[in-house]
Parts: sequence; structure tokens; C-alpha cells
Amino acid sequence: MDLIDELLHHYFEERAYEIEPVPFGLMNFTKIVTVKDSKYVLRIYNRHLKTIESIEFEREVTSFLSKQNVTIVVPLFLETKANEPYVLLSDGTLGALVTYIEGVVPAMSTTEQAANFGRVVGEVSSVLRYFQSDLLYKGTPFTDIYRLHPLADHEAITSFFEDPPFKISATTLHFYREMVALAEKSKCELLELPRGLVHHDLLVFNLLAMDNQIHGALDFDFSSWDISFMEFAISLNHMIQLTNGDLDFVEAFVYGYSQAQTCTYQEIDQLQRLTQIYHIAILHVYIGQHYSGVPVEVSFRYIFDQFQVRDAWLSDNRIVLEQLLKKYLIPS
Repeated sequence: MDLIDELLHHYFEERAYEIEPVPFGLMNFTKIVTVKDSKYVLRIYNRHLKTIESIEFEREVTSFLSKQNVTIVVPLFLETKANEPYVLLSDGTLGALVTYIEGVVPAMSTTEQAANFGRVVGEVSSVLRYFQSDLLYKGTPFTDIYRLHPLADHEAITSFFEDPPFKISATTLHFYREMVALAEKSKCELLELPRGLVHHDLLVFNLLAMDNQIHGALDFDFSSWDISFMEFAISLNHMIQLTNGDLDFVEAFVYGYSQAQTCTYQEIDQLQRLTQIYHIAILHVYIGQHYSGVPVEVSFRYIFDQFQVRDAWLSDNRIVLEQLLKKYLIPS
């Protein structure tokens, strides 16, 4: 509570406030705060994952999106009394207030909702192609799997798997190593794919809906220059997860995405590889979190399970999925 008081004092003279929990913000300390009947989102950032450079970059990204002709709104950084977009707190962490967006996590119980999700992903991906920045910091692409967490470089990850802090089966370890080897082998082909700014976390938990329509997107912490089609791969993976691979929902998602974005044959060919890299990236972030002292076993096992299930699904449904993607996403 002392850090909350300290952070808010940089924004308001008012000392009275109310705090509410949020259903998002797993990597940072995030709360909804009400001051004088106005709501804001308070964030105290993970000291390992957020720097001044990344805050400045995120601020540019959200400011850019707020000025585009899009159907969603995004949280914007508020300035302190000293006209700064963030605060360096007494414990060395960074904090900020951003605008509050009304809404609830969108439901995914109908194909119409799946299409709406796909449309939002396509819209954001399409618009972010035009983002430009003069900042030296451009984020870390998920393809750079050993730089996603400062405590999870190649040596640290090798050490983690050589002596895991919890039991990992030999079959699972073999699968992981096989996937990393395939990712490394595919580097040349991946470098040929179109690149642009990618949100990397457009999941329903980072979206807000009102009247059954998605109208807000949150959590730009992992935004970076990357392979553009990574955005589609990540969100499609999420749709498959939410619906247990229901192909009607998958088709609706792809159709919605096609309303704003297309792709190439080369991108379709690399979809499964990009999905593999996504899971590897998340696992590596959790390994970094482990080394920072955060209990990660439950989340780590869940992602590993999803990784194996999803890779099997993509292999089993490769032909029908390719047909769907070519039908909707290849320009005629």
C-alpha cells in the first residue's frame, strides 16, 4: 500500500482513493483505482520486464493507435504533476497510471463472437504495420527466444532444463528440445517473412467488450517488432484453445480476420512453426520468472501441456486449416 500511496501522490494531491482488483495484469502489479469518482488503472511494473525505454515505447504505440481510425480504444498513459508519463518509485520499480476502459472480457460462445475476435486481431495487425518510431528500443521479438527475460538467457535456460526445479518427464524434455531445434533450423525462412509491430498478447483476457462487441485492447507490454503473422498465429492458437479446436469457430475467426488483413502462402507455410515459437517464448519468460523468485510450476506445466496439445492439433488438421487460410486470406 505504501508504493500505491507513493505512486498516486505523483498524480494527485487527493489522498483518498479506493482500490479494486483486475482480471488481467499477471506480470505486473495492477489495480483499478478510483480518485474523486474517476477510475484509472494503476500499474507497478515487474522490475525485470519493464524499463524506462519499454515504457516510452509502449506509450508511443498506444498513442499511435488512439489516433487511428479503428474500432477499439486503448489505455493511454497519464502525466504526473511533473508532466512525466511514469514514476521511478523508492524501491527502484517503475509505476504509472493509465486510462480506465469500461467493459468485460468478451465471451466466445458463438461463431459471431469468434468472427468479432478475428476482426479485431486483423484490424490491430493491419494498423500496426504503419507504426513508426525513432526510439532505439523496439522491443524483443518472440523469435529471439533467449532475450525475452533478462534472467532467461541461453545459459540460464540450459541450466533450468538440466536440473529442473520440479519434475519434467523425459518425453516432455525431448519434445521441447525438438521444437527448439526446429525453430533454430527455420531461421532463414522466417527472416524472409514480412515484419512489423506485433502486440503478442491479443487474447480475450486482454480485450474488453460492451454490448457483445469488442471495443478495447489492453496490455501492450510485449509489443515489439517481429514477424507480422505472429499476431495471427498467437490469437488463432488462443481461439483453438478456447473452443477445443472447433473448426466452425476457427473458420469464423479466420473470416473475421480476413475483413482487415490478408497473408501470403509463405506465412501460411510457417504458421505451425510460429505457434511453436510462441509457446517456447512463453516458457522462457516463465523460466525467467522462476529465477526472479516467482512460483511458476502451475503456469509452466499448463503452457507445456497446451504446447503439445496444440502442436498435435495443427498437425492433425493441417490440410483443412490450410484450405481455410487460403480461402479467406490469400488475395484473389
